[in-house]
Amino acid sequence: MQKGLSLKIHWMAAVVLIAFAGMFITGGTSEGSGSTIKPGTVYTRNSAGEQVIAYDAGHSYALDKEGRVIISYNNGKSKVKAPLALNSGYAEESGMTADGAGFFISTDKTAIVYGGSGAIPVQVLITNDQGKTWNTYPVTREITGTTKNVGFITQNDGWMVLNSFKGMGSEDHYIYKTRDGGKTWSEVKGNANEVYARVLTGAGFANDKIGFMGFRYETDFQPAICWTQDGGKSWTKLHIKLPAGFEDYGLTPLSPVFKGAKGKFPIQLSKDGASNVVGTIYLTSNDYGKTWRYDKK
Repeated sequence: MQKGLSLKIHWMAAVVLIAFAGMFITGGTSEGSGSTIKPGTVYTRNSAGEQVIAYDAGHSYALDKEGRVIISYNNGKSKVKAPLALNSGYAEESGMTADGAGFFISTDKTAIVYGGSGAIPVQVLITNDQGKTWNTYPVTREITGTTKNVGFITQNDGWMVLNSFKGMGSEDHYIYKTRDGGKTWSEVKGNANEVYARVLTGAGFANDKIGFMGFRYETDFQPAICWTQDGGKSWTKLHIKLPAGFEDYGLTPLSPVFKGAKGKFPIQLSKDGASNVVGTIYLTSNDYGKTWRYDKK
């Protein structure tokens, strides 16, 4: 399993990015409910559809010989066995594969979302005490979600994106949110699939209002990022102007991660095909993702 991507390309000049939202932002920023949590490792998928770590907080997962999920905290200092078995790799019809599942791993809260195919409803397995106790909660009875993304902003506030692949690069996305720590989930009805229904490669929320989805690179719109300012009801394309030279690469946004107002958005670079990944650049924000800058470091 790929553990991260390192930047292999160095650029000579620093350039400020301006993120054009297409709308004027008004009002304050809601922080949601519940206490803040320590950053978690975020898993997502790259331009080739392979599961990768978008943000490494020092925690990870693996499968044992029986397929049981093993969670490793603090760079392997402690390991726990979750009450869940998954198949290795990815199979669209299964719903029980590791690569199709969604993982968020923090010492304060760990969530694994699975199911959605093979007549298995989507459900989420959660621990709030590093694996001492676990609880499984239903998300939806609908059989949808060939791949899943999940994350938490606070102990109570979390989000989930269920991705339903349609073929030929087309994919629908269903957004769910929780305000009680993952016990109950509600679908956010919005226009996400009307704005951009391509293959998802990352998702993340800065707070209960501002969120982002990233998509596999396309020729007409890249890096392909959409964002919401009302909790997922309405989405719009986020047009970002990058420095000269980046137009020669496929640009695939992974999952953004926030710590308060500060955000980091990894953008994967590929050359001559989705599988030929040559590096990663980063956008940074100091205002919950309202504006982004290219970080040359």
